[in-house]
Amino acid sequence: MQEEKKPLRVAIVCDPLYKWGGAESHLRYILKTFPNSILYTAYCDNDFVSKYFSGIEIKKSFMQYLPGKFKLRYFYQLFQPLAYKTFRFKEFDAIVSISIGFAKFVKGHIPHVNICLSPPKFLWEKDSRTLNEINHLTGINKTLFKFYSFFMGTSLEDIWKKWDRDAARKINNIAAISYVVKRRVKKYYDIDCDVIYPPVEVQEIQDSTKGIKKESWFLYLGRVETYKGVELAIRAAYEAKVPLKVAGVGDDLERMKELVKELNAKGYVKFLGYVSDEERIELLAKAKALIFPVKGEDFGIVPVEANAAGTPVIAYKDGGVIETISDSNPKSGEFFDKYDYKSLAKILKRFDGREYKAETCRNQSCNFASNIFVYKLKRYVEDIVKERNKS
Repeated sequence: MQEEKKPLRVAIVCDPLYKWGGAESHLRYILKTFPNSILYTAYCDNDFVSKYFSGIEIKKSFMQYLPGKFKLRYFYQLFQPLAYKTFRFKEFDAIVSISIGFAKFVKGHIPHVNICLSPPKFLWEKDSRTLNEINHLTGINKTLFKFYSFFMGTSLEDIWKKWDRDAARKINNIAAISYVVKRRVKKYYDIDCDVIYPPVEVQEIQDSTKGIKKESWFLYLGRVETYKGVELAIRAAYEAKVPLKVAGVGDDLERMKELVKELNAKGYVKFLGYVSDEERIELLAKAKALIFPVKGEDFGIVPVEANAAGTPVIAYKDGGVIETISDSNPKSGEFFDKYDYKSLAKILKRFDGREYKAETCRNQSCNFASNIFVYKLKRYVEDIVKERNKS
């Protein structure tokens, strides 16, 4: 009688846990893939993990006991490489880390697979992302950010980059979340890596949205941050004189509300604030189209969710969305090539939802279903461990 294969004992490592986003959704499915795992992180918000990761055994580093770790996060980021190096992994078969920061710095004498959301953007792509946000920070965060950014462009930044590159090159296997990220890994680390697309709850969304009728407004759904392009969407909607709903919260929300007042666009733009999971899925299903005005998005879960809800996507032709949305027959969306509000406004003015079939959008989303991710990641890690045990 053949002996039953023993499930892998996996240590899962992630960046600090304190707010919900695509990475945290991704993490839940990694934990689902390896149900007997233990989660390691530099620090976390206890209320947050109780809500979203209930029942998961979590190990924290010394950073959990630092005062004001959430308010002082820019300063404390300096300690994260050391925090992750302090972990020890006994009686595990493999390490699976997921990071856009320093979770990949963990060390062990067992196979280490890193799911790369992106090389850290504050180091490698700071001009397009993080440092541009300083004008929209206030109080102590702005002061600390200035202190933190003081080191950027100096020899200290070069040292950080070397540490980051060295840590990446010590990993056994890297799986990028898109071909966009795969190219960044090659560019910054000179590593050829694999691609495993993130999990999206396609089936759940499809089941809960069938029969919901379309309405005549466009939707922006996501965090309201400078780099997310919310201002572009608002200006385009006002230019095109079409209704736009903005669902989400973030550091740039108040500035966006002021912009709507300045434009006198209150009749066209409605802010919904925070929406629950049930509300966001209903919004995706009812919207005429989702507007996704983001530059260089690593993957982009929301556009796939929109397609799963039977809704087409209007996106800037850049980043991971090019890999997830089809703009040729059968179409699940369309792109604007020039990153300005007038280009987007032209599409909004002429957009005809009747050109899109809900079933076509749903079929496109099936390529990124969560069950595909679970199957691929499980096999990927098992094969790596098996190969290591042979040698």
